[in-house]
Amino acid sequence: MVQHTHPAVIAMNPEELSATCQYIISELGRIETVAGTLAMIEREHYDALNRFDDRALLDLATEEQSAARQLSMVKHVCGELARRMADIQSALERRPEGGEDRAPAH
Repeated sequence: MVQHTHPAVIAMNPEELSATCQYIISELGRIETVAGTLAMIEREHYDALNRFDDRALLDLATEEQSAARQLSMVKHVCGELARRMADIQSALERRPEGGEDRAPAH
């Protein structure tokens, strides 16, 4: 798989890259929290609607259950992405000045 680096990323200095990583990690954390909260609410709605003996409400309960599962998946993906961004940020902070990880050619 060929990866292309956006020109704006190439022009960033290590501090800017680290700050951008931190921003992305923070926003992923917020999305993860919102998705988790909404998933919990959807599960509560499913439980409440499932108590009724009404076909329309049972169908709605099934939709709520599906939404809860999808939101839980979003929460999980955000957590994984945040961990990967933290790994990238750590790697950036360990790079020697000048950004090269290999010895110069002679």
